[in-house]
Amino acid sequence: MSYEISDFHRILILIFSLGLIGVSFWVGFVARKRVTSAQAFYGSTAMFGPITIGLSTMSGIVSAFALVGVNGLVYANGNSMGLWMMTACAGPVSFLILAKKVRAMAEVGEVSSLGDITDLRFDGSRLIKAMMSLILLLGCVAYLASQIKAGSELLAHLMGWNELISGFIIFGILTLYMVFSGEVGGIMTQTFQGLVMVIAGFIIIGSFFFVTGGFGPIVESVSSAGPVTAGGITKEFSPNMMNAWGTSAPGLIFAWIFIPIVGTVGQPQCIARMYALKDPTDVPKSAFYNCLSHVVVATVSIVVGFAVMHLVATGKVAPLARSDQAIFVFADYCGITTQLFVYAAVLAAAMSSASMYLSVASTAVSRDIPASLGLRMQPETQLLFSRVIMFIIGVVAIFFSVSNPQGVAIIGTFGWGTLMTATFPTFIIGLLWRKASRRGVSAALAVALVLNLLSLTGLKWPGTLPWYVNVIAITLLVTVGGSYLWPDTKKPDEKLELAMDL
Repeated sequence: MSYEISDFHRILILIFSLGLIGVSFWVGFVARKRVTSAQAFYGSTAMFGPITIGLSTMSGIVSAFALVGVNGLVYANGNSMGLWMMTACAGPVSFLILAKKVRAMAEVGEVSSLGDITDLRFDGSRLIKAMMSLILLLGCVAYLASQIKAGSELLAHLMGWNELISGFIIFGILTLYMVFSGEVGGIMTQTFQGLVMVIAGFIIIGSFFFVTGGFGPIVESVSSAGPVTAGGITKEFSPNMMNAWGTSAPGLIFAWIFIPIVGTVGQPQCIARMYALKDPTDVPKSAFYNCLSHVVVATVSIVVGFAVMHLVATGKVAPLARSDQAIFVFADYCGITTQLFVYAAVLAAAMSSASMYLSVASTAVSRDIPASLGLRMQPETQLLFSRVIMFIIGVVAIFFSVSNPQGVAIIGTFGWGTLMTATFPTFIIGLLWRKASRRGVSAALAVALVLNLLSLTGLKWPGTLPWYVNVIAITLLVTVGGSYLWPDTKKPDEKLELAMDL
């Protein structure tokens, strides 16, 4: 039988969760004092140390997709997501590959956004800036929606509230402090939220071993339970759930692991943090702090799913109606201490990533896309415009997330895959390969934009891999092929060459 939450415990968890939201708002509101320029609002360029950058990057990478979606996939398909632990290396790899180059770009010219980096690398190409910004907007809104959905489901599960009301309580407040302080507030609140996730992680991992006794009992129970039925829901267990790939197709699972590990290298939450680092020599320290914190949270991302499989297989918890409920069911079974920190960790993960993607999306709409069209505004006017756009995107994303029937993991992977189609040609190939040309990257982004939009309409791709893997592969081929067909004739700026050589 399942553990029932008492009304007293519900109130305690609600107070604890609202306390997290309140402290986040306070940190974000206070951060507005550090917004002394448009560059600070949009990019926090050269403003923060390695611990802040490491923790804020981790909290932006992990997101509610990992804590809610991945645990749900483990419960649904067994060991399919066991390799998720490897994602702990994704942030450090990103920093080691790109951080020196990206941070040096901020010394070559003014960098406040990802669009500014494309201006420096591709000689002010408006076409590249416009198309990259449009794809970023598409991916960021989808990923933002997945975070809002996870946070809304948290309060809806806990208090029985309407998801729309829950979304406005959490993310309406987040939108407000982001409107006040921009990226400065985003980084500072993400650092606080990342610290909460790490502390909660240790408590959740301890609860996992206390409840299950470790992986030995889990393998035994899942392999021998067979079908378990309760409340009209049946969960099928088999030894295959504990093999290397679980019950999912190996190709599909490879894509699920490949996307976050390789894709992190060019994700906005990584690149934007690179030019926010105050001292360029602190890149290795930032990577270290990022990895150290991510190991803890990545462990949480999978052990809860295994624990819930064990609890259902042994009859201690009824089969779940939806796999996304796994982490909440685990928390409710373990009791009040674990509940407090599970709900806080999920909330922190959702808020940290949401603020990051809200910032990137609003900057694309209010700054980079207008600039690509040749529109110029006075700094004060542009800041006001950006704040209005940020508020509008936040509200629209709340409505979109609640009305979308897809699960957290599905919406999240769509956003992540879409972002990769924009960042790989522009930043990965663009900064690592000098021969990447303006026309080659422009062609790749045009293809990526069209294929992403077609895939949204239901375009079917051959094979079992997710559609965005096909789009990414085509985009990379077009980038390389187009760069050889249409090479740049103009020699890059000497300072830019020095930055790319780092």
